[in-house]
Amino acid sequence: MRYMKLWPKLTLLMLAIAAMAVVACSDGDAVEPEIVIQTVIVTEKGETITVKGDTVVETVVVKGDTVTIKGDTVTVKGDTIVVTATPVLPATATPVPADKPAPPSKNASGQLVWSTIADSGVGSGFNAGNLCCGAKMMSVVETLFKPTHAGGPATPLLAKSWELDSTNSPPQYVDVTIESGIMFHGGYGELTADDLVWNINDTNPNLSETLGTGNISITDGSGTWAGFLGANATEKTGDHSVRINWESFDPRWDTWFFGQDGLGAGIVSKNAYDTEGEEWNQDHLIGTGPFEMTSWKRGDRTVFTAVDNHWRQTAEVTSITRIAVPDETVRLAQLATGDADIADVSISNVSEAQRIGMTAKGSGAARMVTMMFAGNLWETNHPTTGEALDIVTYTHDLPWLGNPHKPADSNNPAGMDDMEQARLVRQALAMSIDRDLINEAALSGLGWPVYIPYFDINNPNWDDKWKIEYDPDGAEALLDQAGFPRDSSGKRFSMPMFAWPIGHFYGEIGDNVSIFWEEIGVSTDVLHYEYAVFRPTLVGRSATQAWTDTGPLENYASTPWDWPRGIQMSALARGGKSHGLENPESTANYQAVSGESSLQGRLDLNNGYADWMSEWLPGFGIVASPSLLVFNPNSISSWDMELGLRQTSNSPEFIKLK
Repeated sequence: MRYMKLWPKLTLLMLAIAAMAVVACSDGDAVEPEIVIQTVIVTEKGETITVKGDTVVETVVVKGDTVTIKGDTVTVKGDTIVVTATPVLPATATPVPADKPAPPSKNASGQLVWSTIADSGVGSGFNAGNLCCGAKMMSVVETLFKPTHAGGPATPLLAKSWELDSTNSPPQYVDVTIESGIMFHGGYGELTADDLVWNINDTNPNLSETLGTGNISITDGSGTWAGFLGANATEKTGDHSVRINWESFDPRWDTWFFGQDGLGAGIVSKNAYDTEGEEWNQDHLIGTGPFEMTSWKRGDRTVFTAVDNHWRQTAEVTSITRIAVPDETVRLAQLATGDADIADVSISNVSEAQRIGMTAKGSGAARMVTMMFAGNLWETNHPTTGEALDIVTYTHDLPWLGNPHKPADSNNPAGMDDMEQARLVRQALAMSIDRDLINEAALSGLGWPVYIPYFDINNPNWDDKWKIEYDPDGAEALLDQAGFPRDSSGKRFSMPMFAWPIGHFYGEIGDNVSIFWEEIGVSTDVLHYEYAVFRPTLVGRSATQAWTDTGPLENYASTPWDWPRGIQMSALARGGKSHGLENPESTANYQAVSGESSLQGRLDLNNGYADWMSEWLPGFGIVASPSLLVFNPNSISSWDMELGLRQTSNSPEFIKLK
C-alpha cells in the first residue's frame, strides 16, 4: 500500500488497468492485464482527476471517505488515500456458455497430458538455448529474478541479494549473490557461482566460443544479449557470488535479461555438461526448477516430473506430459474426449474450446504482430566499436528498401532521394490494411489493432497521432507519388513476404495482408516455409523481404512504456539475429533511455521514438493477439500463473488439482 497525504498537492498513484479488448474477449477466465502506475497531481481538495483511457481501480480507502469512480474520472475527497496493491479485473469477462459439461479426464489424478502444436520447445539443453520460453515456462530451469511489471523492484528467484555499481553513472556492473543449497536435478550437485559464470558467458554471443560451449546465436535473443553485454565477461567473486559486467546499461537488466520471463537465461548445470558432454546435453536439461525433464523424444513428447521437497515450491501435480499434435482439430478432439487435460489452441478457437466446457487462461501476454521490412540497414559503422559494417543489402534497389548512400536514379521521381521514396512506399503499404477486418478474420475479433512496433494502443501513454488509418485510396496516391504507377496489367511492383508455415497464425495474417496489398497493385509472393530456413538471412543481414512476426522481442502489449526500445533495430544486436533493420535512431533511443534515470525522461524519449517510428515505419503493426491456453476444469481447479510479458502460460507448480 502507498500512503499519499497533505493538501494542497496530493500525488495519487493509481493502479490502473487498461480496459483492453482482451478482457472482453476472454470468454472465460480473463487474461490478467498489465498493471500501469499512473501519477496524477491533485492541487485542490475535491478536484476531479481525468484518467486517460478506460481504467479500473480496485479498492481505494480514504480517511473517512471513499474515492468514487465514474466513467473516466476519479473524484478525490479527504486528506489521505490508500490504494491497495492488487488489481481487480473489470467485470466484463463473460464465459461462452458451454454446450455440454467438460468430460472426465482419462488420465490418472495429478498426471496431466498437455496437447501442444509442436515439440515441447525446451531448448537445446544448455545455456543460450534457454533464452526462449519452453524450459522456463515449464519451470525446469530458473533464473535470477521473477518477472515484474510497471517498473517495480526486482523480485528475487535464484538471487539472494544484489548491488548495482554505485561508482559509475550509468552503472557498469552488478554484484549478485545467489542462494546456497539449491540442488540441480539428477544428482549433479549444488548450484554455485561457477554455473552462473559459465551460463551467462555462454549466453553472450561475443564470448560463447571462448568462455562457453561455442553455441553462438542459438536463439533470437542472442543479438539483444550481444548488445547488452558486449565482450564483457561475468566473473566469479565467491562460491555463490558473481559480478556481471555489461557494455550498455539497461534498466531492465534484472527483469528482462535475468528474469524468468523475457530473455533471462535459464541456469543449467555446468557439471552435467562437463561430465556428459555436448551431445548428451542436446537431449537432457539439468536445471533447478520445481519440475525435472525426465524424458524428451524430440518432435513427439516430453515428460516433466515434479521435484519432491523443492527448495522454492513443491508442485501438487506429479507429472505433465507434453505431446506434439500439429493438427488443431485433433487437439480440440483430445480435450472433448478427456484424453488431454491442457491444450494449445489458436485464439480463434478459444470460444470453441469453451463450448465443450474448457477453461481459458493466460498470463497476461499479448503478441503485437508486425510487418518488418528486412534489409533497411542504415547504419554504416558499429555503434560501440566503430567497425565498418558489411551491408550486403545495399546491392539491391527495391521499392521498400531505403539506401541512405544511394544517389537518385531513373527510379526516383525528380527531387526525391531513395530514403524518402522507400518511406512513402512503406507508408502506403501500412495504410492499405484494414486491421479491424484482419482481427475479425484471423483472431475472431479477440485482438485489437497495432500501428507501430513496441507501442500498444491500450497503454495510457498511447497518442492517437500514431494511428494509421485504413485508406486504400491514399495508399494508391502515395505509390503514384513514389514513382510506382500501375502498369497496363494493373501492377505496380512485386515483393516477397515471409509469413511462416501454413497453419501458423502468422501465416494466416500474412495471407490476409497480401490480399490488401494486391488491391493497391502490389503483387505479393507469400512464402510459407519454416522459420529456421529464413532466420540465417536475418543473422547474416542479407534478408530483403517483408516478413510477419511478433517483431522485436519487447513487442508485447504488456511491455512497460518506459522500457528501452530499439536494440533489435540497431547494429548493437550484431552477433545475433536482428529483424533485418539497423538504424541510428533506434541505437540512439536504446542508449538514451537506458542511461536515463528519470521515469518521465524515459517516457519522453520513447514518445519521441514513437514519433520517428510513425513517420519512417521500418516496420508497422497489424494486430495484437492475446495469448491463452485452455484446460479441463475436471482436472485443474485453478492455475495461478505469474504475470507474463511474453509467455502464454507458466509456473505449473501453482496448478491446483480438482
